[in-house]
Amino acid sequence: MDFNDLSRQIADMFPRLSPQLQRAAHHVLQRPDDVALKSMRKVAADAEVHPSTMVRLARAFDFESYTGFREPFQQRLRLRPTTYLDRARDLQECGAGEEASILLRDVVTTHGANLRECFEINGPDTFLACADALSEARRIFVVGVRGYYPVAFFFHYVYRMFRPNSILIDGRGATLIDDLRVIDSDDVILAISVHPYSYESVKAVEYAKKRGATTVVVTDSLVSPLVESGDNVLIANDKSPSFFHSVAPAMAVVESLIVLMVARGGEETLCAIEDSERHLREVKAYWNQSVKPTGKSLRPRGPRSP
Repeated sequence: MDFNDLSRQIADMFPRLSPQLQRAAHHVLQRPDDVALKSMRKVAADAEVHPSTMVRLARAFDFESYTGFREPFQQRLRLRPTTYLDRARDLQECGAGEEASILLRDVVTTHGANLRECFEINGPDTFLACADALSEARRIFVVGVRGYYPVAFFFHYVYRMFRPNSILIDGRGATLIDDLRVIDSDDVILAISVHPYSYESVKAVEYAKKRGATTVVVTDSLVSPLVESGDNVLIANDKSPSFFHSVAPAMAVVESLIVLMVARGGEETLCAIEDSERHLREVKAYWNQSVKPTGKSLRPRGPRSP
């Protein structure tokens, strides 16, 4: 049920509600943003009703809990065009003083829900199809800009510990499309972007598709402009109480792809990771690294010299 349907139902049933439920219903229709952003106790206090009244209001409209009742209000807020400044102002209004602890709990709850939904929506088969496409690529061109550059870089950095064929396209000097000039049908582009979608990322996927490359996209919706050119699509919800979207689900998605590729990579992958670890030790990449690995090397030993 979306917000418009729920608001019409509330308006239709309003005359038949008890006085306390009417007070609560009037408040949620007058202050829908508060329902989406504030805790149930805070909304109840503002409406001058007991918190249990909010639960009874939710059940009056066939919701099992207040959390379910709150979802159409949150969806309305997500779909409403807002600026970062608007959301930052909401944060200051809702997260000041005693509400700060509630806001922090909301961050944890939202991130947990994002991750659960992410893996439920996509399913193992979708993840495996994307991992297979990446594993079979001659080269992987990785695209993520602005807030999603760290996700792209994370994939590129960790992937190169066991395979050398990743190319991070970061668009330095406005050369993002230039760097894709050599992409062809043996290659894969991995692009990560959510609303508001990066112009460069959308164009990069479109360009790669025209060149015959396989496209793997990580985005937030099936109506994302990246989906139209996506051969393989993974949905990563980016809901967040913050003024900025959450990158945690997208990070979990690319980490999962790496997990699958390593798990199915065989001896060659293990040897490559062993070489990467040896290199990191040799260049003293980590502080005070004094513990040496134990056990036999994975690489076969050649014949001893006489």
